[in-house]
Amino acid sequence: MARKRQPVVVLRANGSRHYSKAQLEEREARELKAPQVATLEPPAYLSQSLAAKFRQLAPVLIRLGVLTSLDGDGLARYLIAEQNYLRATNRLTAAMNTGNTAETDKWSAIQDRFFRQCRAAGTDLGLTVTGRCSLELPPGCGGEEDPGEEGDLFGDDG
Repeated sequence: MARKRQPVVVLRANGSRHYSKAQLEEREARELKAPQVATLEPPAYLSQSLAAKFRQLAPVLIRLGVLTSLDGDGLARYLIAEQNYLRATNRLTAAMNTGNTAETDKWSAIQDRFFRQCRAAGTDLGLTVTGRCSLELPPGCGGEEDPGEEGDLFGDDG
């Protein structure tokens, strides 16, 4: 299976020797680039609590270069899937505690469906471990991050 096509900026950062300067310039001219944004407002269909979470995550993803003006709905879908997953988990736990196997099976399937949606959307945005590993950002592209904000969102390592 062929490898995923890498953007020219990544090829240059990695020092790829397989392409001439002319080939790289031609490829770069044909690359699609989504417009970058400084801020991104949550879609109107999100509830207040999800909109607040959107406003927490969006600046972090924008700074990493993952979130562009085209990706607001992708982040919104992730947040909705996460919320639905948590609701299904609560219902599954309640069904398990009562010993109702029919309800347990039903909510387990629903929980699994929302988990898959959440994981797929999270991977696309780099919100999962494997998603972050597959992101290819050139050195220095992410910039220095404010440790306080990421520490609030993801926990502080230090």
